[in-house]
Amino acid sequence: MRFSNLHTHTTFSDGKGTVRENIESAIKKNMLSLGFSDHSFTACDTSYCMKLEDYEKYCAEISSLKEEYKDRIPIFLGLEKDYYSDIDKSCFDYIIASVHYIVHNGVCYPIDHSRKQQEDCTREVFHGNILDMAKCYYDMVVEHVASCKPDVIGHFDVLNKFSIMPENDEKYIEITCEAMKEAFKYCPRFEVNTGGISRGWRKDPYPSFYLLELLRELGGEVVINSDSHHPENLDFFFCESAEILRRAGYKTFSVFNGKSFDKINL
Repeated sequence: MRFSNLHTHTTFSDGKGTVRENIESAIKKNMLSLGFSDHSFTACDTSYCMKLEDYEKYCAEISSLKEEYKDRIPIFLGLEKDYYSDIDKSCFDYIIASVHYIVHNGVCYPIDHSRKQQEDCTREVFHGNILDMAKCYYDMVVEHVASCKPDVIGHFDVLNKFSIMPENDEKYIEITCEAMKEAFKYCPRFEVNTGGISRGWRKDPYPSFYLLELLRELGGEVVINSDSHHPENLDFFFCESAEILRRAGYKTFSVFNGKSFDKINL
């Protein structure tokens, strides 16, 4: 089975490979296509996002290489738009909407960068109430998707990255399910993100299995993405993710064709 990846980071943000290096890796892996989605600029934290002044260069380089490689592999210009970013969507082929921060009283708390930062946020912002933190995060995801109306919803339950969340708690499950139902109203397409696995934090992709089952019941679509930060990880855990989707009852996954999404049989 051949795959595509829309969630690719390069040296324009916090990735380890250039645009060209990622394209060459995708060709070696016989991938269907490759989309780039570096982190949008966030003024609250500039440590791993794209520089504001680099947007034009980013778009120009990917557009140029898209033409150069057009006979070898389809290339798409995307962006991972953060909740705290303001960008013109029309410049891009597609948008992935993700939430990476909770900002409180002027302090920016990355929620997927380290276990300590997530614990600090829970303690300092939510007085140790982890369910309150979860509710805040998922409310932000819904608000972001409703406002942005993206093509794909990124790492929906990335809050689970460090296994701090009470994933089996009935109230937590209720919060996540209600958020997925709401977000689905504005975008039916959720990515199956393998990034937490390639970094050694998880053994299964986002979203969790019960959420994949819910999304199927809602009639949603899944896009298999690696959230790759290294050219070698473009298709990391994709075959295994396809098997997880089969177990969750899916018959197809969705692949971007440059304008819309095609459904590929699993």
